[in-house]
Amino acid sequence: MNDTPAYDIPDTATAGVRAVLGAVRAGRGEDVPRLLAPLPDAERRTCLPVLKTWRAAVRSAFDPDSRNVRAALLYAGAGCTTGAAAAAQWIASTELRWGTSDDALVVAVVAHRGPEWLAQVVQRLAERRTVAEDGYPLIAGLARVAGCEPPTTDGLVLGWERSIDDWSRSVEDELRKDPLLTAMVPRLFEVPGTGSAFQYPRHDGSSWPRALARLAGEGLLDRAMLLDGCLSRLLREPRLGTVRGFLALLAELDPTEDESAARVTAWVRMSADAHVQAAARAQQALAALDEAGRLDDEHLVEASRAALVRPEKKIVRAQLALLDKAMKRDRSRTGALLPVVAETFAQEDHSLQERALALAARHREHADAAVLAEVAADTDRLRLDLRQRAMEVFGDAVPAGSADAAPTGAVPDSPLPPAPEPERLAPPPATAAELAEEIAALLHRPGTPAQEERALNGLVVHAHTDRAGMRAALEPVVARRRERVPHGDRTYDGLWFVVYTAAYGLPPRDLDYIRYRGEEHQCPHSATGSIRFLRTTEAAIRMQGAPLPFLLATPTWSTGTIDPADLVVRIAGYERSGTEPGPVDLRQALLRLGRDVSPQTLSAAERLTSPAGRRLAEWLASGGLPDPAVTRTAEPLRLRSPRPGVLVRTEAVPGHEAWPEPFRSLLAEHDPVGSPCKCHSGGECSADALAILPQHREIIAGRMLMSVAISAEFDHLDEHAPVLPALAESGGDAGPATHLIVAYGLGARRLDSQMHAVDAILTLAARGQLDAERLGGDIAELTVLRRLKAQRYVTALREASRGGAHALVWSVLSGALPVLLRGTPPHGTSAVITLAADCAELSGARGSAIPCITELASRSGSSQLVKQARRIRDTIAGPAGR
Repeated sequence: MNDTPAYDIPDTATAGVRAVLGAVRAGRGEDVPRLLAPLPDAERRTCLPVLKTWRAAVRSAFDPDSRNVRAALLYAGAGCTTGAAAAAQWIASTELRWGTSDDALVVAVVAHRGPEWLAQVVQRLAERRTVAEDGYPLIAGLARVAGCEPPTTDGLVLGWERSIDDWSRSVEDELRKDPLLTAMVPRLFEVPGTGSAFQYPRHDGSSWPRALARLAGEGLLDRAMLLDGCLSRLLREPRLGTVRGFLALLAELDPTEDESAARVTAWVRMSADAHVQAAARAQQALAALDEAGRLDDEHLVEASRAALVRPEKKIVRAQLALLDKAMKRDRSRTGALLPVVAETFAQEDHSLQERALALAARHREHADAAVLAEVAADTDRLRLDLRQRAMEVFGDAVPAGSADAAPTGAVPDSPLPPAPEPERLAPPPATAAELAEEIAALLHRPGTPAQEERALNGLVVHAHTDRAGMRAALEPVVARRRERVPHGDRTYDGLWFVVYTAAYGLPPRDLDYIRYRGEEHQCPHSATGSIRFLRTTEAAIRMQGAPLPFLLATPTWSTGTIDPADLVVRIAGYERSGTEPGPVDLRQALLRLGRDVSPQTLSAAERLTSPAGRRLAEWLASGGLPDPAVTRTAEPLRLRSPRPGVLVRTEAVPGHEAWPEPFRSLLAEHDPVGSPCKCHSGGECSADALAILPQHREIIAGRMLMSVAISAEFDHLDEHAPVLPALAESGGDAGPATHLIVAYGLGARRLDSQMHAVDAILTLAARGQLDAERLGGDIAELTVLRRLKAQRYVTALREASRGGAHALVWSVLSGALPVLLRGTPPHGTSAVITLAADCAELSGARGSAIPCITELASRSGSSQLVKQARRIRDTIAGPAGR
């Protein structure tokens, strides 16, 4: 066999042992049971040390011959191990079962053991979830030989379910002949992960739900058990596919009225806590029971109180309809049910509050004064316009003075939280041991750019002062990393490469690769990564020859910015020691300089004498890196997508031609529409990229936008969301690129990702850098282009409003509405305008009329768009305008 270990057979082996080991070495697993059969236990045990050695040797061999050896090792080891626990451990080995193993051969080599021994093996294998799930056929075979029934552990139930899922045969036929049917089916309702196949019918029309229902009809399964188990699973199952599967089973069982009435408590609990589709099914059951006169007020009230506070609008609407019908059928129930309707007044959605208020008004004449007072007392949770309508409905019963007060429980409009202040980086760790500990943590879980910069500077400092001591401290860290990531030593980029070089040196092959990478084609998208690569490799190379005392480009602040006074001091230190700066390190330091330069710093820079010092003095005197012009530009329609995005064009920075690559590409013109980059890359979206130009975020943001736009097109914005707070905390203008990235970020799929965008908005607003009208217009334009889903950013902005930022959200959405209402409003506009109306009311917004809102409000009809436009019109007009 090629590239596989040598399998040596001891000279002392008996003929029988030699025959078994020879079959294993040749990968002839099918011969192992026959060759093992005549061997006594004593000879079998002599095989084990050899088999264990071969097992370790074959662990890293993956050629076809080795796969056969693995299988043969599985059979021989199982047959030679005389203890049940050890045999189970050997059989459960993942590395041996990977390959071409045959369960029947495993059973054959242990079949001669006694029933008790085999039962112990079955029990031990069944208790290991993954082994039991993947190895159900083997465990079932062992159980048959032992004459025992396998335990219904979670893993074995999953394995049993999978064994039935043979699409070439009928589910019903498979279940009917299965001896474990009555033992396994009840566990299907208890084991997490089961039922995933219930939703899929097979080509012959058979399915799990239909088969289980028919078997229950034949008396092979307990129908009550199926009903109870199904409801129990629906009550706690969160996954949509599995919920659909068990709902299909419930539909096949089709519970009778008596069966449904006997389980009313389960239906009530499902209304409160179950998945939305399960809750909807529970509502149907409760509605049918109520219509049949078999649902008492206590259960209806309990279900309604739970359902009316759920976030799903369709559940709330259905429950209100159920209550409406119940009170219409029997007016005497109004006193018990009408106060429950008021639970809906706490909903944030205006349309639900309005629907509940209309229902209360419709039935108020059948309630006594005490009930009306109870309902009226809850109207303080309604929106302002609805509270005024409630006064018309309930009159004096509405608490005095509530018509103009903020809704109960609403957070009043509050000042924005202060913008986060950048943190000054601490000096590098004082000892090599402390540095090694810090680096170990960063290699295990990457930190912020500032944390990695501090560690990189620490490596340079300690390599200069005590290289041998630093190497000794780093060697255990590097060894652990190489154990965890065997091929990690070939990573040239970032902190790890410098750590590896500090511990082991820099081989010539690495120098060749570095030269190649430094000379490769640069572009606006690869420049940020190339700058980091060249800077870290420059530091690593200098460690081998003339170590630097420290790095010039280590940031002063957590944002990546360097205080100009700090760089003056650092270059002065280089001049005193006669050290020549690293060219890449010096250029990076200049690009990180803060914009505020004191006269004292300018004077100190003018006293520097080295070439680096003179360059710094000239740089500071000229005002540093100028800001390029940035303009918005829309992508044209493309063949691959009918949904163009919005990008930005960045002019070249004046004087960029004087910079070497990759800095030249970083500072060159970037026109993603008129002159798209040949690399077809979307650009790097990370805080590391922002830290390269921490005072010119528009340059980096413009290059990030293509990646963000592509991610928005394919609904993968979540992966880029963490960069948004860092973008807001960076320096320089917050122009079109910054606002567009934040707008895109609001459309992420997960709420925690959307909240990164909300944090960015709050930070920009607190720093006075947010153009709310521009952001609103960007959000609206991307919605019209179908790059954003309105419901998603409404959810995110509502969270900001809940925190008290009503005025901020109103200012953003008031900028979005003119674009959204131009022409046919895109899907979700009613949710946007409703949130805008809520925030306008809560913030007490006043001002000039918004033409598109005025025009919409003047239309006839009762659509949500028209209703909410009237709310906004009346709110911004103020009391006199109402």
